[in-house]
Order: sequence, then structure tokens, then C-alpha cells
Amino acid sequence: MLVGRRAELLELGTFLAECASNKARTVILEAPVGCGKSELLEIVATNAAEKGAVVLRATAMRSESALPLGVMRQLMDSPSLPAEAGRRLRTLLDEDEATVDLNAADRTAPARAARMQKVCAALHEVVRTRLVLIGVDDLQHVDATSLQYLLYLSGRSRSTRLMMIFTETLHYQQGVPTYRTEFLRQPHVQRMRLHCLDRRATAELLTPALAEATLDYYFSVTGGNPLLLRALQEDHLLTPASTAQSEVADPVAGDAFAHAVLTCVDRSGPAAAEVADGLAILGEASTVEALSRLCELPRAEAVRGVRALRAAGLVDDLSFRHPAARAKVLDGMGPAHRRDLHHRAASLLHGDGAQASVIAPHLRAARSVDQPWGVQVLQDAAEEVLADDEVRLAIAYLELAHRCCADAQHCAAIRIRIAVLMRRRNPSGAEKIAEELLHALRLGRLAPRHCVPLVNLFLAHGRIEEANEVLEALRKRPAGALPLATVQVGAQLTYMAELCLPWTDSHPYGHGQDHETEAAQSPYTIDGQVRPNGLPWRIHIASDGDDPIVAAEEMLRRSVLTDSTIEPIMTTMLLLSERGVERARHWCELFMKEANHRDASGWYALFAGLRAEIAMQQGNLEDAETFTQAGLSRLPERTGSVLAGGLIATRVLAQTFMGKYEAAARTLNQPVSKSLFRSGYGLLYLRARGRYNLATNRPQAALGDILAMGQMARNWQADHPTWVPWRGDMAEALLQLGKRDKAERLVTDQLSRTRETDTRIRGISLRLLGTVAQPNTRLSLLNRAVGQLQIAGDRLELARALYDLSKAHRQRGDGAQAAAASRRAWQLAQECGAEPLCARLRLESDKQVWDSRPDKPAVRTDEANLSDSEKRVAVLAACGYSNRDISTRLYITVSTVEQHLTQVYRKLKIGGRQQLPVDLQFEVGEIV
Repeated sequence: MLVGRRAELLELGTFLAECASNKARTVILEAPVGCGKSELLEIVATNAAEKGAVVLRATAMRSESALPLGVMRQLMDSPSLPAEAGRRLRTLLDEDEATVDLNAADRTAPARAARMQKVCAALHEVVRTRLVLIGVDDLQHVDATSLQYLLYLSGRSRSTRLMMIFTETLHYQQGVPTYRTEFLRQPHVQRMRLHCLDRRATAELLTPALAEATLDYYFSVTGGNPLLLRALQEDHLLTPASTAQSEVADPVAGDAFAHAVLTCVDRSGPAAAEVADGLAILGEASTVEALSRLCELPRAEAVRGVRALRAAGLVDDLSFRHPAARAKVLDGMGPAHRRDLHHRAASLLHGDGAQASVIAPHLRAARSVDQPWGVQVLQDAAEEVLADDEVRLAIAYLELAHRCCADAQHCAAIRIRIAVLMRRRNPSGAEKIAEELLHALRLGRLAPRHCVPLVNLFLAHGRIEEANEVLEALRKRPAGALPLATVQVGAQLTYMAELCLPWTDSHPYGHGQDHETEAAQSPYTIDGQVRPNGLPWRIHIASDGDDPIVAAEEMLRRSVLTDSTIEPIMTTMLLLSERGVERARHWCELFMKEANHRDASGWYALFAGLRAEIAMQQGNLEDAETFTQAGLSRLPERTGSVLAGGLIATRVLAQTFMGKYEAAARTLNQPVSKSLFRSGYGLLYLRARGRYNLATNRPQAALGDILAMGQMARNWQADHPTWVPWRGDMAEALLQLGKRDKAERLVTDQLSRTRETDTRIRGISLRLLGTVAQPNTRLSLLNRAVGQLQIAGDRLELARALYDLSKAHRQRGDGAQAAAASRRAWQLAQECGAEPLCARLRLESDKQVWDSRPDKPAVRTDEANLSDSEKRVAVLAACGYSNRDISTRLYITVSTVEQHLTQVYRKLKIGGRQQLPVDLQFEVGEIV
């Protein structure tokens, strides 16, 4: 039994019984493709044959619709037809074909009428003794001559035992539509229509155990079409067990479903097939009018095609029920036909005023633009889809626009935009485009108006050499060329600009001077040639009286991460990291999360590099290594961009301070971009390699890298120790070579170039100066270094300063102070993972220094509310001074010292002097 067709079977059975009583019936069984009309006919024919009826079956085919008498010959060749009657009928058909000019429109030809009368008489002889069932599938494809015979038989057999059942695809355009009308005019002709299954019948057809949610899915995807339902079920059953979805999950729409979709489309008629193509092409932009114009069909035909597809369960309203159905229809088109439809759809939608993002997919699918408006539409669409962070799609639109654009300078503008967008995911690809445009500039093929964006593009990647080459070319242009003031320097160069033009009231050029004048007044030399400053644009986030940290955070709070704001955001965070490293870390992590959420791996790598630098500033070596690896893992070409070189450099620096020398060597052996050493990231790479050589006792090799770094910094006017502390690194190399005087001069010079607010670099410089200073000033310098580094929050550099301080105390014979400094240095070095420093401390200090550390107090010093007097006593006690020594230094009695210490122990919730916080030991400079 067919599911959901019980009523129709009962009615056909009734008709068959009536025919046995000489009451002929003709039934036209209409149904959409796949809804079981052929199966229903087969069941009725089988039942009739079991009851002794003569069953004559034929299936009309579209390919044989022009073959005269094709269906009639199939009927007369049926094996159940009595042999003698069969021979006679076939002979009559042969005579008709041989002697009569078969003209489908000539229904009154005497010869034809005579033949049909003889065929009818011959068949009636069979009907007199037995019930005869004629079943013809797909009446819409029956040839015209056979239709004449069938219509004649139906009209001349009303009081006979002849039953005729014709199946027909619903809404299919008839080849000879008048015949169908004449069939239906006869009183004994019955029309029966089948539809797709309802939800209850769908549940009956499918596995009974299917969950309710899955049943809803099956029904919504197929519209209840049995052919589609069985195909979807087959795909689900054929899915491998390892990947099979559960019964409550959406079934898999695979090959069987796709094939069933194409079958439904193909057999629903030419109009339906053309409309299906149109729906697949237009997608959500589909309307009946648009389909009519796109497919070049009369509106009535377009409506007929839509009805046929809806009846078959393929579409709901004007969209396919399942994406796989649309995809399969698209795949089923010939490539040339598909591209032609996309071209026509683009023109149609553009004429209707559709959005660029609606038109552009058709131009992309067509793979070319043949209209003058096409390039601009693609550009507009790229900007529209960027609102949803569809970067890949935007780039695809722009690449097509570039390929189809005939104007060379317009092409250059498109190429620059592509490079800007590529920074989000593929910095290396963006650099290659910039190099391509620079080559065009050298050949004189790039207009002046593209020079400024090209400068910004190079500076965004920190490629200062190339940026200055473009700037120099721009300066050589006539007076009407674009002013340098329009150049917006990228993050890498912007922070370098702030180094040589510090963020203070003593701005070298004054805040009122225009940037073009600034650039013109500051030439510098590279390879003996005077070149433009290259630093015409700066961010001033702090005005007079404003807290720079508050101002920077307010700027970041108002900023939305886009291609145009990425540089100001990076610059602000770089500058913020020198004033408030904790806040910089907070903002960096926020923007990393946003970049990750928006799948902007290039931006993520950029922020990861900054986050790693912040970790280095705080002495978090493991974090620095982790973040650089995270950044590198997001880059498609891990060694193809200067950004990758910068990440590698920070990683090497972290590995060197952690004592991972083999890992650092392997990292340094990785290839880097050829342009790295012409970029700001090259400074970082040279410093990392120099520090590695210093750590592995190769001071001469280190000097080469450090000197190169210093020369580059001077050439680019970026010679400020906050970002390029090459003098301090060179001093360490000279100290390894025993050249103390030169080292002292370099460190003194570096210290003179630092601002009071640059506590980290001042602390590092003071430590280095303390190591080369005379014994009478060494202790003071090292204490000042410790104080500065405590403020800066750099635990690694603080540990190094404490290590030097412990040696200075030991040289003066102050064992208690030396032990205190060593103990704190050991603790910090361990926290940072600085194994080489830990090793030196183990080698040079008493083992008890790090094996007998006091327990951490229950209350932090800054939370204990110590009075000033109590704090002064606690600081000296933590530094190893006896109660009598404290009383002498502070001019109080021993009893008062004891009373203060008792209060300190109570407030800090500790048991005695040995548990005093280590941090107190290094505030002695404020007390003494």
C-alpha cells in the first residue's frame, strides 16, 4: 500500500469494478514529480491483472514525443494482449504509418479516421470477453498521433469494459494542450489529483522511532514529497557510523537527495526547469517578475514553473527549501549557461537599484564584468560586506574589480585597498602588494595621488626604508603634489617618531607648527643621501594638564577596531605601555579577543606581538614566549612578513633570558623576510640576536648586531632608549670585553636621553652605570635603579639590579644586606623563569638564601596600614639591622623600636622578624 494514498486506491478500485459492469472509465491522474502517481498506476494494474484483466501499459518519454504512434505501439506490444488481437492491431498501426501522412493537426483526414475505427473495433472484440486496462505514464509526453488514437478510443468506448488511466505531471505545459481539454469534456473522464504528503503521512513513511524534531526537519526540507523523503532517508542511512548524526540531529542531505532534486526539476517541465535555474541564481532577490525577465519567459509561464516547483516540495514561496537543493541546481547547469544567467541577473538587479552587495555575487560568479558600472559595484560591495567582517569575500570582490578594470591608476587604488584588507589575515600578502606598487612607482607608472596611501601601507608594516623611498619620490613631484601632512604613519614608525620627539612641553618643533614644515626641517642621511624625515604625523593623546594614561584610555574606549583605526590604536597602546603597562596589557587583551572573534588573524598577531612586548616589560618571560607563538600560529606565512620577524625576535629575547639557548638558536635559524632589516621590526630582531650572542659569551658578534641596530635607529631618527636601548646593550658587550670606560660613557649618554617618566629605561641605565661606577657611588646608583624598576614593574630587570646590589653589599662587607638582596633577586628570577640568573645566584650566594625563605605574610604591606614610624622601623629590620642599629639611625630608644616591631608583627599577622615581607628591604633608600 502506498503511504497516504488509501482513499485514491479505494476510488480507483471502485472505478475498476464499475468497468467490469460495462461502464467505461477514463482517469487522468495528476501529481507533482515524485508523489507516487506511477506507483499508484502500477498497483491498480497489478490488481486488475490478478483479476484476469488485459493490462496494456506504456510510458511516454520526452525524447520520443515526436515519434508517431510510439505510445500506441507500446500498448499493442503488451504481452497480456491476446496474440491474434495483438497481431491485427499492430498490422493496422503499420498500415497507418506506411500509407498516411501523419499530421498531428489533421484530425479529420478520412484515412486516419478509418484506421482509428478499425483499431477501436479490434480492441472492442477483446473488451467483449475481458476487462481491459490501458495505463499510460506521463500523458504530457505522448506523441500527437497516439493522442488521437487514445482520445478516439476513450470517446467510442463508454459502454464497454475499458478502463484508461493516464498519469500526468502537475503544471506541466502540454505539447498539444487541446487534447487534454477534449479528454476532460467527456462525461466518463475523471480527473484525480495527488499532492505531497502531509505531516502525519510523512511520519508514517519514515522510521517510526524518529524524534519529533527530526520529523519536523524532514517535512520542512521536502514538503512531504515521497521521492525527496526517501532520498534524504537513504543519505542518512548511508552516512558512516563514525560521523552519523543522531536521530534528533538534522539528517544528511547527500548524493541521493541531490539526485532526487534534479529529477524533480527535470521532470516538472521546461518552464519549471528554467524557473529553478532562475531561483538558484537570484536567491533571496527572486520575484515572479524578476524570474520572468531573467529566464525570458512570459509571466504566465514563470508562474506555471513556480507552481510546479512548489507542488513538488522543492520550493517554499520563492526559495528552495534546502540549500543543498539550490546548490545542486546550480551545479547541474552548464558553466557557460550559469555565467550567462549571473551576468543577466547582475544587470537586472542593477537596473532595479539593488544594493551592491546583492549584485556583486553575480559578477563574481560570472567571473567577469562586462558593464561599465561593474567595477564600482564590486568596490562598493566590498565595503558593505566588511561591516559583517567578511574580509575574504571583500577581497574576492576587489580582486575581480582589479582584474576587470581597464584604468591603470584605478587598478592601483583597488590594489592598495586589497593590501589594507589583507593585513587582517595575511600581512605577508599585503606586503607583496606594496612591493608590487613600489616597483610600478620606480617605473613611473604610479600616479602621485597613490603615493600617500602607499607610504601608509609600508609604514603599517614598519617598512621604513620603502616608506621613505616613496616619500622622497613624492617630494620630487611638482608643487601641486599632495602635502606630506596627509601621511598617516603606521604604528611601528609612529612610536619611533615619539621617541625622538618626546611627549613633553619641550616639543622640538612646537605644537603649533604644521607637519609639512616639520618634515621639511628635519632631513636625515642614509647611505650618504639626504632623505625626508618621514615622520610627518603623530598622535598627541595628552594635552596640558591631562593625565596621559586617562587620555590614552579615553581614546581607546572610543575606538572601534577597523582598518583605519588599527594604527592609532596600536600607537596609543604602545605609548600607554610606557606610562601604564598594566592598563596597556588590559587593553591589548581586549583587542586580542575582538580580533580573534572577528577572525582577523593578522590583527591578532599584531596585538599578540604587543602583548608579548608588555610581558617582557613586566618580566613575564613565559607569557612573552606564549604570546609570540600564538601570534605566529595565526599567520599563514610564518616567516613571510616583517611582523613574523618581530614576533620571532621577541620570542628569541624571552628564550635567551630563560636560558633556552638551543631553542633560541633554532628560532634564529628560521628564515625571515628579506625586508625585515629595512623595517622597524628589524631593530627588535637585531637586538634579540645581539642579546643571544651576549648570553652565549660572544660579545664581538653581539657588537655587530647592536651597532647595526644603533645605526638604523639614528638613520631613522628613532634613537631613543625607551624603544631602542642599544647603548645599554653595547655597554654590556663592552663590559664582557673589559672596556669599562667606553661602557660608562655609553650608559651615561643613554641615561641623559631618558625622560623622568621612563622609569624602566632609567632603572636599567642606572643599574648598568652602577656596575661600572666607583665603589663610593655604586651603592647609591644601584639603590636608585632598584627604586625605578620597582615603579616600572619589570621584575626581570629588578632581579638583575638586586643581583648587582647584593654583590655591591658583599664587596662592602655588609652580609645582611647582601643576603636580603640575593634572596629577593632569587625570588623574582624564579618567578620570571630566568634560569641563567638563578644559576648565578646559586653559584655566588649561600644556599640557605633561597632554601629558607620566609613564608608569605597573611597581610600585604600596602594593606596593613602601618604608620610612618612603624614602616621605617620595619624597613630597617627587614634589611637586617639590629634593634640598637635602628634606634641609632632613627634617633629613638630601643624600647620604642621593640614596641613598633610588635605592632608591625600584629598588623602583618606574622610571627617575627624573619617573616617580614622581602619588599620592605628595598625601601631603605627612602629611609636612610
